[in-house]
Amino acid sequence: MTSQLDPISVVTAADDNYAMPLAATVASLLNSLKKDERLDLYVIDGGISADSHYRLWRGWNDSRLNVHWLEPDLSLLDGMDVSGHVSQMTYARLLLPLLLPEHLERVIYLDSDLLVLRPIGELWSEPVEGVGCRACQDPAAPWIDSERVLANYDRCGPRLAGIRPVPNYRQFGMHPSEPYFNAGVMLVNLQYWRDNAITRKAITCLHANREHMLWWDQYALNVILYRHWRPLDMRWNQGAQIYRYPTYLDSPLDRETFRQLRRQPWIVHFSSHRKPWHSGYRHPYRRRFFQMVDRTQWRGWRPANDYPTIPQRIGNAYRSYRVWYRQRISPVEHKVKAALGLKKRAA
Repeated sequence: MTSQLDPISVVTAADDNYAMPLAATVASLLNSLKKDERLDLYVIDGGISADSHYRLWRGWNDSRLNVHWLEPDLSLLDGMDVSGHVSQMTYARLLLPLLLPEHLERVIYLDSDLLVLRPIGELWSEPVEGVGCRACQDPAAPWIDSERVLANYDRCGPRLAGIRPVPNYRQFGMHPSEPYFNAGVMLVNLQYWRDNAITRKAITCLHANREHMLWWDQYALNVILYRHWRPLDMRWNQGAQIYRYPTYLDSPLDRETFRQLRRQPWIVHFSSHRKPWHSGYRHPYRRRFFQMVDRTQWRGWRPANDYPTIPQRIGNAYRSYRVWYRQRISPVEHKVKAALGLKKRAA
């Protein structure tokens, strides 16, 4: 058990491309921190430059904050699928039990592309005993098989980012009506991860299911922690997908949850491939993001050309196509190959 005098332990990860977003995320975290709360911040450093380190250090001059830098052994993640904005650091949260001090029994994991709007101590006080983590059901892919669960699937299905986020869920004995969580905000039970070898199992799962994998390590965590996690209030992780639903009737959410997520998020997660620091990005909390940037050593920074270029538009279209192909075409391909007895491609 923790007491009010104990520091709140938070871990995040970034490379140099995410140094400025990390600074904004931590600025929002400190802005929401209560005066009598203290924060132990662990940063998994995936290649932050000396200049960015100096800027971060200069901006984190707060007596309530104690920063610890962690250097991951990325060789443990050799062979993981990487492309575009996805690097080995995408998988860094799988290494938490190996990186964090053994005396830590729990930690809050936060992605480095979000805004904390509510005192993080309230999340820290949530119970985590008996499960691997507490996390939020993902409104972009709420169920293991949303097509089989949602009564309004015909209306909201085309707007989902993922219909079956674990495409081969039947192989694992997963029930279609079980919820699927987003791993960008988690209250992690580190002792459970150590006792149950979650890191090793997740890495093994990713290697063995490469052709089915969607959303990288989040796929593995949902498989390995199936029925061994508990949901948080979804306001702790408001994903960008919520703005793709015009009304709650077009969403996988009930009226009140939809209203709360749109109007009263506790953590805003810029979870799409487009981010506030990209030119042409539109999001209701983008201005708030730059207000936090202006509390850092990157104050005044804005995109040079704040509209999408033709290459960016082409890239956005290609990424949308990739998601569509994995969700709509790949499952059919797998069924056809299985019916024809064709062998899987070598990895």
